[in-house]
Amino acid sequence: MTSTPGARRRSPRTTAALLSCAVTAATLGLAGCGTSGASSGEPTVTVWSWRSQDAPMWQTVQNDLNKQGVNVRINFRAISATSYDSVLQTAMNGGAGPDIFYDRAGEGTMKYAAAKLAAPLDGSVDTSTISKTALAAAQYQGKTYGVPFAVQTMELYYNTKLLSDNGVAVPQTWQQLMSAMGQLKSKGVTPMYAMGVQQWLLALQIDAIGASTLDDATAQSITAKQANYATPQFVNTLASFQQLAPYLEQNWQAVGSAGNEQETQFALGKAAFIIDGGFDTATINQVDPALKYGQMLVPSPDGKQAREDWYTDGDISLNANIKSSAEAAAAKKVVAFTATKAFGDAFTQIAGEISPIQGVQVPSSYPLSVQAAQWYQTQSVNPVFGIRSPMDTPPVSPTDIKTKSATTDQGIFTAEQNVAVPLLENKITPQQAAAQIDSQLAWYFGKK
Repeated sequence: MTSTPGARRRSPRTTAALLSCAVTAATLGLAGCGTSGASSGEPTVTVWSWRSQDAPMWQTVQNDLNKQGVNVRINFRAISATSYDSVLQTAMNGGAGPDIFYDRAGEGTMKYAAAKLAAPLDGSVDTSTISKTALAAAQYQGKTYGVPFAVQTMELYYNTKLLSDNGVAVPQTWQQLMSAMGQLKSKGVTPMYAMGVQQWLLALQIDAIGASTLDDATAQSITAKQANYATPQFVNTLASFQQLAPYLEQNWQAVGSAGNEQETQFALGKAAFIIDGGFDTATINQVDPALKYGQMLVPSPDGKQAREDWYTDGDISLNANIKSSAEAAAAKKVVAFTATKAFGDAFTQIAGEISPIQGVQVPSSYPLSVQAAQWYQTQSVNPVFGIRSPMDTPPVSPTDIKTKSATTDQGIFTAEQNVAVPLLENKITPQQAAAQIDSQLAWYFGKK
């Protein structure tokens, strides 16, 4: 089963989900999970997510709507990220799903749309201020089925003090990065941390390198099926990813069962570099608020301008089968609010992540996210060639949501996960890895 990005994986799963529900309800002063708000005379709208960090944001949303005269209570439930997709799928199939739910962008949204479990938002939600590239990941057969809430980006993070203490300059090129990690290794310092158990993050690291290796023309050629992943630039991406192997934490293959070891160990000064997403900086800062670290785009192995990899994290969707008319009407108003600048401001102020809503600025209190947002505007890869790309969204049917696993196993993101560990273990060559990826994507490129 394919893992999915955007949040950390922790256990125990079921207990954590129920506890999260209870804690969130108590914290926000909302009704218990799955209960009605009838006692207060206002409809209760249930919202499910894999992002527990968004709980304060939904309190803000409720307050803002109440101030606007919208009589609604929001019951936010966070479910463990590892079990969220399957829990949601089971609930939605059984008619017991939430009024509003976060779904994975791309194929995740498409499956619920095809099964008529997500309601089309056209005509009821104004999405005109949302980035078209982000909105595309929430659309199916020409209709919009979700409101994208975050754009995630990938960067190379470095421990400023660890480099300085070992007389290593911050690298500016790929060759300098390799040299810096070689110097650190010779001094007994772990150059880079990685989690072999979390192949989804390894796949994002491949994409982060590829953003600075593939030019837009090549990415467009792949999207247009005029080229495939055996193209020299992508093979070079895989070869460059393989070059990281000698510099990884000694037991990297067995690391990642908790899901947060990479950013935790980096924060504790156990490694000088990590390739990670902005979604993990909150954990880094929590572990060591005084940590001196910086970020940069992954340097290009070919000496090109470094560029930023990005993807649409997920969408906020509306259940198409809400039984209560009062809840349905209230839920529609809540979803409409998620497409406004007020919602985007609340999201980025609390999460410190990039909103796809035009005019929303990341607060200065999140300086790394401010910089990432600037790169997203000026140096982002276009079109995307990995996760959330057309090559990551195989055709869906109305029965997929009932018969298939909650996560895809056919797209480029899964294909990258399948080759990541063998590449780092030098069990396959970059050329073999590219051929394996193309074979898995025969549904897209056509059978050879």
